[in-house]
Amino acid sequence: MSANIVQFCRYLRTKDYRIGPEEEADALRSLAFIPIGDQETFRLALKSLLARSKMQQEQFDAHFDRYWKEMEKAVDAKIEEKPDGWSNRTANKKSKQESFQALKSWLYGEGKEDKEEGAIASYSAKEVLTKKDFSAMTDDELRLVMRLLQQIARSIVRKKSRLPKPSKLKKQLDLKRTMRYNLRRGSSIQRFLFSEKKDKKLKLVLLCDVSKSMDLYSRFLIHFIYAFQNAYDRIDTFVFSTALHQVSEILKEYEFTRAFEIISERIPHWSGGTKIGQCIADFTAGYAHGLLDKKTIVLILSDGWDTGEPDILAESMQQLQKAASRVIWLNPLAGSPDYQAEVTGMKTALPFIDVFAAAHNVESLRKIVPLLRKGRSGPSS
Repeated sequence: MSANIVQFCRYLRTKDYRIGPEEEADALRSLAFIPIGDQETFRLALKSLLARSKMQQEQFDAHFDRYWKEMEKAVDAKIEEKPDGWSNRTANKKSKQESFQALKSWLYGEGKEDKEEGAIASYSAKEVLTKKDFSAMTDDELRLVMRLLQQIARSIVRKKSRLPKPSKLKKQLDLKRTMRYNLRRGSSIQRFLFSEKKDKKLKLVLLCDVSKSMDLYSRFLIHFIYAFQNAYDRIDTFVFSTALHQVSEILKEYEFTRAFEIISERIPHWSGGTKIGQCIADFTAGYAHGLLDKKTIVLILSDGWDTGEPDILAESMQQLQKAASRVIWLNPLAGSPDYQAEVTGMKTALPFIDVFAAAHNVESLRKIVPLLRKGRSGPSS
């Protein structure tokens, strides 16, 4: 039963239910309080624990009935024909294996891609994927990694401002406002007022290199940008190769697959050469005044291969650093233990970078998360 509940939770995740280890643990603990054989109580208990929204509540019964019917079919499946000499034990073992495979096929779909996704949809597999280089991943693994990146994006909680705002929650007494309010109405305290710190949304500008030298990583990096695009209200996204293109509206308007197709079609010289310095110069000239301030972090995703003039890159990076709160450069090649910033573009940009870090797998990106909460403290890597 415990294994079935875990599998049922996994099935619900394929239906867009947000169920993590904590919800699974609660569902398992509920078994101790449910009478054995009372299916209705069992269903209601799982429904109260796993279905959060109104829509999920309405759909839960159908998902519950379908899952347990398929489970019953898998358990009751029998092998129709057995070769001579087979023992009942061998036949039963094969029957269980085939039933389990049939159940997995139903859970994750009949197609090859869905089966492979089902095979890697465990916690341990996710941990392995976090250390795997993006360039070596299959499409199915990239799809799973996208989910992990969305979790990372959501985990970067909004900073709290030092400035208070009125609050109905009676947690933090606002003594100054309380005194002003009551002094205007007499000498006695008639009412207590409370406050909380204002939400300070993180402002991000992402500049993503989609040149030929980044071809293996560009699709993933757009996935990465898309995850952040949907996690924050204020984020501006640009891609560049030989020219700069703003793609924020496309990413906001379309689901990812379609957005990626549109961006690829509209951008000339996709996977061509790159002029990092000129593209950053175009950004500082055309967009920096309206987008950058001392609350904005700039993320540049590139390997540093620049076919333009080093002087242009140096000047544009200097302007970028002055206008922004921090400049973080993510380089997929920096994940190699033997990596050294030897290309001219990368060496030219380094003096104007606050943080230089790898971006070759999920684990490397997790290390970037704390850096997005800090102020400027000088170059680091």
